[in-house]
Amino acid sequence: MSILYSIMKPVARKFIKGSSLHKEETYEEFKEVSYKIQSKFRLSLPVINGYVFRDRQLDGFHIIIGKKKDNSTDRVIVYFPGGGCRRWQMPYKSSMKNYMEQTDAELWIPLYPLLPDHDMLDEAEFIVSLHKRMLRRFKPENIVWLGFSAGADIILRAGRHIMQKYKNIPMPGLMIPVSAPSPLISDEAQARMDEIDDRDIVLSSSSFRNMLKYYDPKGDLPRYIIGKADEDDYTGFPKIIMYYGGDEVLAGLAPDFEKSFIRCGLKDYTIKIKEGMPHAYPVFTFLKEGREGEQEIIRDINDYYRENI
Repeated sequence: MSILYSIMKPVARKFIKGSSLHKEETYEEFKEVSYKIQSKFRLSLPVINGYVFRDRQLDGFHIIIGKKKDNSTDRVIVYFPGGGCRRWQMPYKSSMKNYMEQTDAELWIPLYPLLPDHDMLDEAEFIVSLHKRMLRRFKPENIVWLGFSAGADIILRAGRHIMQKYKNIPMPGLMIPVSAPSPLISDEAQARMDEIDDRDIVLSSSSFRNMLKYYDPKGDLPRYIIGKADEDDYTGFPKIIMYYGGDEVLAGLAPDFEKSFIRCGLKDYTIKIKEGMPHAYPVFTFLKEGREGEQEIIRDINDYYRENI
C-alpha cells in the first residue's frame, strides 16, 4: 500500500463514506439534490498537447471525441463515466492521454442522459443510437466499451438492451465494467456486501437496499433494464473483463455476475478483484494504486487488440 493511500483511507472513511450515494429520504429530495449537482457542470473540451478534441451531439446530448493530431486510427475506446447516473465523473486529462496514446485508439466520452429527467431505458436507448452511429465507421471488434461505477452498469444494461431489442446490431468487441453495481441485489450478495462494509471507505452497503426508489420511481421499467446480477441474461455478449476493488462493497456482487455468465454460456470473461482496493480505484490516478489499475486496463485493451485485430 502506498503511503498516500494509507494516509487517505481513514480520512476518506470519516468524511466521504456514504456521501457519494443517496441519503435523501424522498424522491423529491433526490431530484432537488440531483439538479443542484448538475447545475455545477460546465462542458469544456480538454486541451492536451498533441491531441485534438471536438464536441459532437447526438439526440441532444454531447459526446467528447479525442484523437492524436494527424493520426487516423480504426480503434476506439468509448469511456462511460461514473457518477451515480446523476452526474458525469470525468476522467483526468492524463488518463485521457494514456488511453489514446498507449492503445492507438480514439477516445469517445458520451455524456449520456442523467436522472431524474431521464431513466435507465433512456440511457440504454441513447447508447444504442451512439453505437449504431459508430458502426458506420468502426468495425464492431475495434470498439471497446469501458465503464466505471454507474458507467459500468450502463454498458452492461445497454448490452442487454441490444440483445433484447436489437439483435441485428453487432456488439462491441470488448466490455470492461469497473465496479459495476446492480440495482436489484440478491440476499446472498447483500450479505457479502455487509461483510465488506467496514473495509469500504467510499460506499455503504445499506445504500443499495433502496436503489429503486430513485432509479425506477414509477415502477414501470422492464426487469432486464433494471438489472439483477444473478438473474440477468448475458447470452451473446462479447468478451468481458470485470474489475472490483477487494475493499468495496460492490465486490460482493462478483459471484452473482459470474453465476449469470456461466448460466448464459459466456466463455470469455474475467473477473479481477484487487485486494485492498477501493471503489473504482483505476480512476484515482493521483494514487499509485490507481495508476497501476489504469495501466492494467490499458494492457487488457492492447492484449485484446493484438489477439483480435
